[in-house]
Amino acid sequence: MYQPVIDSIQSYASLSEAEIQDFTDRLLLCELKKGDRILEIGEVCQDWSFIVTGSFRAYYLDEDLNEITTNLFLENSWMLNHASFTGQKPAKSKLEAFEDSTVLSINIEDLHLLIGKSPAYFGLGKILETKHESDHPKASPEEKYQKLISAKPKLIQKFPLKYIASYLGMTPETLSRVRNRIR
Repeated sequence: MYQPVIDSIQSYASLSEAEIQDFTDRLLLCELKKGDRILEIGEVCQDWSFIVTGSFRAYYLDEDLNEITTNLFLENSWMLNHASFTGQKPAKSKLEAFEDSTVLSINIEDLHLLIGKSPAYFGLGKILETKHESDHPKASPEEKYQKLISAKPKLIQKFPLKYIASYLGMTPETLSRVRNRIR
């Protein structure tokens, strides 16, 4: 169960076997059902989680009560609310299991303890620097969708198009037109 986590952290940081063991010893296993939330709006994100199985969606409700998807997470990837976790501020979006899922999480206190023990753990911060396709507001809808297809094709297979469209910052109708033009 820990090997995908180990592979991920080793791709970002050069850790010794003892440091890897120290990291994995602090991970907590959590089983979630579809619809379970691990973060609510207004809570402060305290955990950085690796998705062993399943998938998650981050979203909030706008003033018209439309769900706005801010991020999508798949199996074998890291998940958190970046702004809330790094700034220890209330979250502006929810994190919800899209399907039954299993995660391994480390809390922020344990992460700080590890960083205090060894500067090698600073390399893990590179994981937190990943951006998603809607972070480029000047990109055209076609460019955003093409980038998503090349970078994260499994998102298209896993999530409904309404979530994909929202994630990319466009309406489902616009996404439909983009998909038709690309085919």
